[in-house]
Amino acid sequence: MYHLQASTANAWLRSPALDNLQELELCSFGQRLPYPPPTPQPPPVMAFRFSETLHVLTMGDCHLPDDTAEALHFPKLKQLAFQRVSISEHSLHIIIGRGCPALECLLISDSFGFRCVRINSITLKCIGVCDSVEKRGIEFKELIIENAPHLKRMLQLGLPFGIHVSVISAPKLETLGCLTDVIFVTNKLVFNSIVIQGLRVDSLMTAVRTVKILAIHMDTHSLDVVINLMRCFPCLEKLYIASTGSGGNNLWRRKHRDLIRSLDIRLKKISWRYYRGIKSHVDFATFFVLSAKVLELMILEVHKDDYSEEFIAQQRKKLQLDSKASRDARFHFTPDWPHHSNSSFRVHDLDLADPFERNEPYKFRE
Repeated sequence: MYHLQASTANAWLRSPALDNLQELELCSFGQRLPYPPPTPQPPPVMAFRFSETLHVLTMGDCHLPDDTAEALHFPKLKQLAFQRVSISEHSLHIIIGRGCPALECLLISDSFGFRCVRINSITLKCIGVCDSVEKRGIEFKELIIENAPHLKRMLQLGLPFGIHVSVISAPKLETLGCLTDVIFVTNKLVFNSIVIQGLRVDSLMTAVRTVKILAIHMDTHSLDVVINLMRCFPCLEKLYIASTGSGGNNLWRRKHRDLIRSLDIRLKKISWRYYRGIKSHVDFATFFVLSAKVLELMILEVHKDDYSEEFIAQQRKKLQLDSKASRDARFHFTPDWPHHSNSSFRVHDLDLADPFERNEPYKFRE
């Protein structure tokens, strides 16, 4: 329901045709819809008559008062999203705690009124967070996963402007991202004994072997940074890279000669946005072409102005694909295309086995 006046919205929501409603999206807006009022308003009262039957709920562009939040109870709700919502920290914890005892997916995007989100949930499987670019009121700055025994996916969407994430207990976490070293972003991840500032590994005592999928956004394309991340997460099977900079010196044959013998690279898939075919990019990619023995697929997205038969032929030769370490590896080149932004994630996307595949084109070129 998009920005209806409260009286109109409540009238619609009273309709018997909506009895036993299982999915509801309130007050979100899109590119073709009018923007919400500058001052967030409470959601329509009649929306909560479905609290006993809802499985999926998205609240957007509204203010959720404390007295309303404390009274909410959704016994069957599995997916919950707050998008551009004003809500206090106390109310937020009440809703995601005792208010939603069956909750599996939680999305908090561009919302404010709270500084810290603490997760203690035996049911939660996926969480996605996105800081608000437009600063309003108390800002979201910290996410703490205190106890989430079934959490599999933890996503930082868009560019997390200074959200610090601490993971105390998430023994089944498999998907992580998007970590970034973009210069104006100061995000930090503490995961058991691992401390990662931006993309720089500041502390590593015990590796995390559960993480299989990692997404990163690199300002400066660096093979050393990725190798250190693989040490943190040695069982990585999928790596998603977006790089906007040209990169530095990624020569590796002498520098990492001993490492190649000892590092067990388990990557099966590498997806790289903004591959330019310049020397630092070629050196970076060649490391995996010649070292990743179980690689199955490498996707290289290039600028549409560079994408041509000639460019692909040159790159295949530079990347030494005839000498690939994995006999079954496939290498696909694709022109850049209009992506779904990470910040456009919907709560349904969190429940995908690999949420980052949604950003990929359907057709490739070998």
